[in-house]
Amino acid sequence: MNKCIFFLMNLIAVMPTDVLATANVVYGYDKSNHQIFAKDGNEITTFNFKEDYAGNPVYAFDFFHGLPAIIADSRSLHDWTTYATLGFRDKKFYIDCLYYKLKSKQNGVFTKEANCGLNESNVANYHDIIDEKINDIESEIDSVDTSLLLSGEVEYISIETYKDKKQTIYKVYTDKKSFLDNTYLIASISAGGLCEVYENNPWIVYVSDVMSRVLFFKDDNGMESLIPAVPSLNSSWICSSYLLSNAKES
Repeated sequence: MNKCIFFLMNLIAVMPTDVLATANVVYGYDKSNHQIFAKDGNEITTFNFKEDYAGNPVYAFDFFHGLPAIIADSRSLHDWTTYATLGFRDKKFYIDCLYYKLKSKQNGVFTKEANCGLNESNVANYHDIIDEKINDIESEIDSVDTSLLLSGEVEYISIETYKDKKQTIYKVYTDKKSFLDNTYLIASISAGGLCEVYENNPWIVYVSDVMSRVLFFKDDNGMESLIPAVPSLNSSWICSSYLLSNAKES
């Protein structure tokens, strides 16, 4: 038997939490050799990745939303966690999505978003890919003025997070307590005026493809996976109760 296949069979047997089968590909992490691998049929493709639990950020391998992922976790000027999910095509790895949760220590804004359809083939450069995205997100979030809500001068704030010809998306903190508890809702308004509200801290997922879609997901009962979010039955009432504007500084 091929030594590489024999090694993989034994790896799957002794480390089930580090291996996942998706369609015809088996993904996993070889801790001894510091390699993420994909087994497609009898062929195994790897790339070097060393988990680091001592630095800041911490880097680890795990699975997120049903896919292998490079996870980075940082506690510094801002607290954030990213999940760079991996795809595998033509015997090569690529970063398909970058999910990120970030809490600003400058103004207290909390966000859960993702960019998908990245098709980033330079997987070995994951440090820089993550850092560049996080720097952009930090600058964007830090531009939000939350002082009026914290001082009690306004009862709620809404933050425009996305806008194109088809829709505008707002994050709404309904009061000071919801803000301090990191609890927000998302309002999506179509060009035709239809307003749909997603409650309980949904993820906003921006998909770069032919349709350029924006999707909404929610956490699956604390598991490291997501399920589609459903608009609230109270969407009309909520949209009429809160003036949707932009709290970002000019």
